[in-house]
Amino acid sequence: MPTMDASTVQEHLRELKALVHDSLKQWNLSTDTEAATSLAGMSNPTRMANELHPLGPVQVGVLQKEYKEKIAAIRAICYSFAQGPLHQSLNGGESSLAPAFRKYSTVLKDEAQLEEGVTAVKASMKECQNILRAASQDGTIKTDHLLGTVKDMATGLGLECYMETTDKPSVSLLPVSTLTIGGTVIVIDIEVESTGTLLKVKVDYSAPIHQDERIERLLAHNLRCKCSKLIQVVPENKKDATLNHLPECSRDFDTFYRNLKALATLDSFQKKYPNIDFFHNIRSIDVDLKELFRREMLITNKDLQTVFTQGHGIPFTHAELPGPSVAYWASKVDLLDVSWEALTTAVEQGANEKVKIPFHRISITMEEAMASSSGYLPSTRSGFLLSEEETQTLNSVPYGTIMTDQGSVSATTILQHPLRWVVPNSEPSVEAAYVGTLHPPVVVSEEVAKQLAALSNQAGLNATMGNHKDPGYLSLQEMLINHNIEQAQWEIVLDQGPNAIRQLFSFDRTKNEGRLIHRIPFTHISQVYMCTKLLRQQLAFNTLFQSCFNETQHDGTTKRLASILPGNDSSLEVSIVVQTPQPPRTILVSFLNPYTETNMVLEIQIDAGTGQPSVQLLSSATHNNSYSSVGEGGGQGMDGLSQQQDFDSSSTGQPEQFTVEAAKLTEVLRLSDNVPILVRWVLKKSLAWMKDRHHYQGGHRASMSHSSSAMGSFVQAVRRTSANAADEGGILKRTRV
Repeated sequence: MPTMDASTVQEHLRELKALVHDSLKQWNLSTDTEAATSLAGMSNPTRMANELHPLGPVQVGVLQKEYKEKIAAIRAICYSFAQGPLHQSLNGGESSLAPAFRKYSTVLKDEAQLEEGVTAVKASMKECQNILRAASQDGTIKTDHLLGTVKDMATGLGLECYMETTDKPSVSLLPVSTLTIGGTVIVIDIEVESTGTLLKVKVDYSAPIHQDERIERLLAHNLRCKCSKLIQVVPENKKDATLNHLPECSRDFDTFYRNLKALATLDSFQKKYPNIDFFHNIRSIDVDLKELFRREMLITNKDLQTVFTQGHGIPFTHAELPGPSVAYWASKVDLLDVSWEALTTAVEQGANEKVKIPFHRISITMEEAMASSSGYLPSTRSGFLLSEEETQTLNSVPYGTIMTDQGSVSATTILQHPLRWVVPNSEPSVEAAYVGTLHPPVVVSEEVAKQLAALSNQAGLNATMGNHKDPGYLSLQEMLINHNIEQAQWEIVLDQGPNAIRQLFSFDRTKNEGRLIHRIPFTHISQVYMCTKLLRQQLAFNTLFQSCFNETQHDGTTKRLASILPGNDSSLEVSIVVQTPQPPRTILVSFLNPYTETNMVLEIQIDAGTGQPSVQLLSSATHNNSYSSVGEGGGQGMDGLSQQQDFDSSSTGQPEQFTVEAAKLTEVLRLSDNVPILVRWVLKKSLAWMKDRHHYQGGHRASMSHSSSAMGSFVQAVRRTSANAADEGGILKRTRV
């Protein structure tokens, strides 16, 4: 971690190296010199640009600023040396002093080289020491490793640390070590027993209103070792038995550092800008999110599922990061067994530990920014959102303006009247910005990335989103598939048995730019709802697209039999092409229906307001070429079917073309969130339609002897194919994942 008082070229270079090393680590790029050099020499360095952007894990603007500052500091030192007496004496100064100055210069160079070598060795030894301490099972060593690691983290973040070891009989019979971390506003006490067992984490604020046990539980969860119990080890002399940790014992130091950094950042802002209460503003956002939740629950009669999927989301405090967060999306698979009543109770009680659902969340905190248009509430105002009473009476405030949020009300929203917000006057001199951190990060299209970047109003942030157009970078589709992206087709088989239909998916290789979003800077809390709507639409798109490329395991024996036995029904395949002309709004699914021999295109539109998909059968045109029958003959064409289609629909009671209502298609897709299941349903529905059609047309077979023979073979094959099917056209029960 960089020091705070670098004064030499070597120290600045070490800080510069640490800065680059930390950024590479956050980008998941190799920090090894040889690997990094090889990567830099690649003509098409894939898997890089999708995170190298302003909304990635690293604040690119701040990184550029710090990098320039380090380079400027090094240049200043070099310039100072060039203008100093030593350099002048070495280059044409007084001849009698030149030898002495050259000797002195040589000594300085040797000393610098020696110091650099010693520093590198010292760093390596410390790294080895930490690795050995982490691997040790001894409790005393575990204690030293825990407190030493946390102390280094806190010191690097600009916090003060104090350590003491005392006896606390009320807490433990063994000695207890306490690490106290202090800042301007926060004080954190970490108590560890001599066995390495974490006893308590206590977080105190200068203002008691911020006290919350949930932040203490969050930090304690990060630092608590993963051992379920300690092992008692008795030496050969049967004296002084010790309690040792399990070999796989570990602690989540990376997450603890992230959470400590969130607190330290607010604390540093409080010290730098004492006229603004940053902790109060974050708490005001938390209050507003809970008030929105209360209003939407009241309107929906406590329908938590509707609030979660269509409203502002479910608010949490100190869940993933210190501060407020919003759960805005989860897959249908993860919501299958959810008890919404129990979840409602847990949310209202603030019991984060009872919520086990892997929600997608936006955690709200603050970060350093080069320029910001954010405004901050005074300590006398407890929220940005106007209360229901203030909405009718309050029209102005001395420290800002009142905004009517028309975007909070539409045909798809829960709220019935526009929200009104206090928008404080911006503070351009304050280099701080609100930021929503996504857990987990989300793959988005470039269009969505630009809309999210525009929320922060930071100069150049939106413009830089589309810079990387190198064809070697992964497209949106390739990022979503994420493995074996070079293969031509992905096979999915949803049914078991010899009559299963093999769906072979491929996708249009046209490049759609994609980005992996980690952070979303914003200027006002009202913008969070816009973020959730954009992300819900994108995640719905991602889920549907990925469902086409999660290959199922199939029985190799069945495939071999299919290739040996002519006319075996298991050889029935459907090749399906997935196109994404307008991600994340539109998905086109095209295939040739083997039962009706028509080209079908299913158009899936994803609503921007709710993220809900809707489907319609865009076209169902008869295929011109003959398609081989699934009957025993294996080579019989569909001529009989073509002739039968010439009958007037009024004589058979059946439509001349297979159609499906858009409402029914939409219902199937919304129930499953799975394109292969939708395609299977359409195929089975068309099979049932064909059987009914030929049943109605049975009276005409006597006058068409040649066609009758061909059609009879087809009907027999169709019936065999449907032997193991569920109700004709019905929705098959979805397999639990």
